[in-house]
Parts: sequence; structure tokens; C-alpha cells
Amino acid sequence: MKKKMLKVLFVGFVLTSLAACSNDKSASLEKAKDTESSSSVAESTKESTSSSNEVDLLEEELKTEESNESGNSKLFDLMIEAAQSQLPAMKEQLGDAYTNIEIAAGENHTVIYRYTLPEDPGFEMDSEALKPVMVEAMKPIMDSVKGIVPDAKIQVIYLRPDQTEVGNILITQEDTDAIQGETDPV
Repeated sequence: MKKKMLKVLFVGFVLTSLAACSNDKSASLEKAKDTESSSSVAESTKESTSSSNEVDLLEEELKTEESNESGNSKLFDLMIEAAQSQLPAMKEQLGDAYTNIEIAAGENHTVIYRYTLPEDPGFEMDSEALKPVMVEAMKPIMDSVKGIVPDAKIQVIYLRPDQTEVGNILITQEDTDAIQGETDPV
């Protein structure tokens, strides 16, 4: 940027010097034209430089925002809203299996799925035994989430009709990556 400005100033100086050496009226007119031309070139360079600086600053700000916590939080909130918009279709697809399904944002980029059972099953779920099945079922969701928020987690909570917990399963990126490692040929 400084080099461009120096070049423009140098060219203007050289043209002005050459015009000053001549006592001819045409040289004076040429000098005025060259000065105007140099001024417009300098102004145009200044405008393009300032607008390119603005673009660079905006790009840097967007990159910084995306990489920092608040940028991830904004993307995470938009992702939760998108998931919540799919709830009517999800409820219709699952029918009477659950009386209510909720999707909410939890702490530390956790997507919380709450499923309310129509009846009390009369036992506590063995969350550890069920986790591998849930990890495999939630892998596509986790893979799409990690592209937006790399540290995201999924928590699946099953509730009785009185809203007490039957089961609670936390799925992390490491869990879904481990499944991929098990299915990849060595």
C-alpha cells in the first residue's frame, strides 16, 4: 500500500518537475492535466485501498467471530432453532411412542433431547448398556453438529409422565469417533 502511494507521488513529482522545466504554455496545461490525473489516480488508489482494508477487516472479524466462543454459541443457537422446527415431523413419525419430545440447548454446547414416555416403565434404564446403540443412532446428528460446533455433545433424556428421569445418556464426539474407528477396515 505504501509502495503504491510512493509510486503515485513519485510519478506526480516527476511530471511536475518536467513541466516546471519548460517555459511553454502547453507545458503548463500539460502540467495541470498531469496533476489532475495524478490526483485522481491517488484518490482512486486511496479509495480502493480503504475499501480493500475494510473487506480485510470484515473477513478477519468474521473468522475471529466464528472461532471464538460467542461465534460458536450463535451458530449453536441457530442449529437448535432449526432442530426445533423439525419437532412436528419428528412427533408425527414417532407416533404414540412418546407423549412429548423436546429439543433444547444445554451448557457447553450440549443438544438436549427429552423424550417423555406415555407410561412409567417401572424400572430405571441401563444407560451404559443402551449408550452404544444411542451413539450409533445419533452419529449422523453428531457428525453434522461437529461441522458447526466442534465441541458439541448430545444428551438424551428419557422421562416418566411425572417428569422424573428413567434414563440419561451423554454422547460426545469421542464416542461417535470411536464407532467410526471400529467400523473402518484396518
